[in-house]
Amino acid sequence: MAASQITVWRLISGTFGVICLSLMATLGILLKNAFSKQSIQPTFSSGHIKEEQKVSDCCSCQEEWIGYQCNCYFISDEKKSWEESRHFCASHNSSLLQLQNSDELVL
Repeated sequence: MAASQITVWRLISGTFGVICLSLMATLGILLKNAFSKQSIQPTFSSGHIKEEQKVSDCCSCQEEWIGYQCNCYFISDEKKSWEESRHFCASHNSSLLQLQNSDELVL
């Protein structure tokens, strides 16, 4: 009788162990996907933008633009069509930067 109770408890604890490992693996995958999506969409604080502008010695950029390797970049989170974005850039004497993949997004 005692041996059968030990076997039942081992089965129950083993089942809970497998469930726990499965949940941990699922959580790890979800967190990895969440962080990889965040890394694709850059976020810049105003302090970071000003710091980048100070580092850029070869050009001076407009306020709220980022200077990097003698080029100025404006990153917006506004939703606009391609034509609206081109018009905005043209009004600031600039052009759109077209990225082919997320590897080119590194500033």
